[in-house]
Amino acid sequence: MEFRVLGPLEVQALGHTLALGGFKQRAVLGLLLLRANQVVATSELLRALWPDEHRPATARKILQNAVSGLRTALARAHGRNAPAQLLTRAPGYVLRLPADSLDVSRFDQRVAEGRAQLEAGRPRRAAELLREALREWRGPVLSDLVEQGIDWPEMARLRQLRLDAMEFRFAAELQCGHHQAVLGELITLTAAEPLRERLQGQLMLALYRCGRQAEALAAFASLRRTLDEEYGLEPSRELQSLQQRILRHDPGLVLAAPAAQEHLPDLVAAGRAVPTAPVTAVAEPVGSPPGGAPAAGSLPRPAVAPARPAAASAAPAGPTAATATAPAPAPERMRRAEADGPTSERRDVAVLLVRASVRPSGGHAVAGAQDALLHDAMSAATESIAAHGGLVVGSLGQVWAALFGLRDDTRSAGPDAVRAALAVRDRLAGRPDLTVSAVVTTGGMLIRRSPKGPDSAVSAVGVLLDTARHMLAEVPHGRVYVGGRVVTDTEDRIAYQRVAGGRSTGHGLYEALAPRPRRAPAPGTGHHEREHELTVLTGLLAHSRHRRVPYLLTVLGGPGSGKSRLLTEFAGRAGATDDTLVLRPAFGGPTAPAAALLDAWRAAGRPRTAVSADAALAALVRSVAGPGPDADPLLRAVLAPDGSLPGASAPAGTALGCWARVLPAAARRRPVVLCVDDVHLAPDPVRDWLEALAGSATDAPLLVVACARPELLGQRPMWGVGQHGASTISLASLPEPRRLPVNQSAVPPPRERLVVLRPDSSCAQLLAM
Repeated sequence: MEFRVLGPLEVQALGHTLALGGFKQRAVLGLLLLRANQVVATSELLRALWPDEHRPATARKILQNAVSGLRTALARAHGRNAPAQLLTRAPGYVLRLPADSLDVSRFDQRVAEGRAQLEAGRPRRAAELLREALREWRGPVLSDLVEQGIDWPEMARLRQLRLDAMEFRFAAELQCGHHQAVLGELITLTAAEPLRERLQGQLMLALYRCGRQAEALAAFASLRRTLDEEYGLEPSRELQSLQQRILRHDPGLVLAAPAAQEHLPDLVAAGRAVPTAPVTAVAEPVGSPPGGAPAAGSLPRPAVAPARPAAASAAPAGPTAATATAPAPAPERMRRAEADGPTSERRDVAVLLVRASVRPSGGHAVAGAQDALLHDAMSAATESIAAHGGLVVGSLGQVWAALFGLRDDTRSAGPDAVRAALAVRDRLAGRPDLTVSAVVTTGGMLIRRSPKGPDSAVSAVGVLLDTARHMLAEVPHGRVYVGGRVVTDTEDRIAYQRVAGGRSTGHGLYEALAPRPRRAPAPGTGHHEREHELTVLTGLLAHSRHRRVPYLLTVLGGPGSGKSRLLTEFAGRAGATDDTLVLRPAFGGPTAPAAALLDAWRAAGRPRTAVSADAALAALVRSVAGPGPDADPLLRAVLAPDGSLPGASAPAGTALGCWARVLPAAARRRPVVLCVDDVHLAPDPVRDWLEALAGSATDAPLLVVACARPELLGQRPMWGVGQHGASTISLASLPEPRRLPVNQSAVPPPRERLVVLRPDSSCAQLLAM
């Protein structure tokens, strides 16, 4: 006889499924099986079947009948010598049965055996046992009873045990090198259980080993954001350590050949399996002898890691195993330790790789002459790179690497890197003895600085170098290629053309042609190139006014997409009449957010004076809070966010909360449009406030237009999600204006006719034209 509770309740006897009767009878059997070989009190059975307030007077009799029916069913299956017996034992009942006849017992036994094999360093056998244990599950515990409202603590315990078993199985599979096989399961399970940190660590490790490092770091960032926003917690030390190891590409995260996985700890301990160290780019002094010994820390210098103990070298099974390497210092500790040693940070940079080759000649050039030629070319390239804000961080033979975006200023790394590449190409193009090619790509890298200065010693580690190296292999002589992300960020400043092929990057390759000339907008042209988007904005304002509902519209666009001009044009059109109040606070500057709102209110009140604008605002505040003393704190928070009034000391969060009450009240009097630019640069409290403002106002025509770069969705992936009145539009870069050839500047476009109307023209003459 076999009993199954890991799924729908089933009893198998002699190859047949027993009929177990109605719901109450099945529920009694389910609870007795969850506590097999234990006495279950009658009072517990009654509480499990009926809540106290809904328990019928005949509940005890119904229970006795259910027990009697179960005894009859078991006896019919095996007679008096049935292996399972339902006995009466004070103060209730006990169901006695062999351990191997219950799927829960078999599951527990296999899990214990699998964990033992895992701890003994035999992950293959552990994975087999744990897979066998998990095959006992046919669905949720007692799923047929759950559908009718049953949910007992024992069922929750089994669900947690199943999750634990899956974590141990993933640990074993990862140690066996089966990261590809379990990745799909990990993604699904972490989505259902987002707060289980060990699962998240295993997902990060699997993603990293599958070459999806960015997604591994994104999983950590998502977990950190969830823990911080919902519980005010940070991820565990083990998970933070794993993140740091991924950032620096710790070789201990990569497994050896799959055939040697079972004995990997022993091989490493014996010194026969040594992980490979990552390639690192290190800045070197410009002008070092190209033909001599490489300078200390030149790019790249292969490193051989010493043999490590088995415990530290074994492939980690999750966050727990990540403690084999000491965690890198946290950012706050990095800043404190700047005076004592190097500091590290993860930041977005642009990588420029330049390859120079000596042109073949009729004779064989002397090696020393070639080296001197390359050295002169590198010196010239370094000057062009430095002029555009870059830093040469290493060289290897005929390839030089430079980084852009290392300085903490507002310069854009992508355009500077492409301009520098074009400058190097043009500067060396006149050399008949050299050919030059270059590639530019952007992304995140781990940057380590020496305390001696920002540029004296900089090292960069990351797969971005490998990506650029693979791209460089496809670049013909005399060309500059870039990746798709660079084009998105710079196409308003650099002219490009698509390159056929482009195997190095999923976004394709583009050839950089030349910098675009800066164009001033023609006077009086307005914003006709965004007329369609202006129509959308105007329609949303009309919808908000007609329905008296708030709305959040996010306008995303890269540099040169015209989002700021679009916002200015729309604000001008919306505020052309006195019917709509348009506010344009500058949240990204040094002014406090509440003070920026007050300045925007005063600016929108012109040509009235600031005094009359403040008086109107004070009247509005009193209409919200009432005329009594309750209005005083609200007045101080709104009218004096800088503390200029006595007793005005409301923090920024409180002041923004006050504005969240005032603006909907203003919108109920006349529509309000809140135009905010560069939301991706705004502080988090301001972004939280904008989302809440558009989502919580009621019976108020309040339109919030938030313009930002696409980075906003990387910072806030859930921006606007779940709000009824929220949408997003994306702006592509504006096309170049069509220019006529010089020799055709006075010729009308083809397929068009020039019609001159005279006052005496008749309708017939017009139709004949």
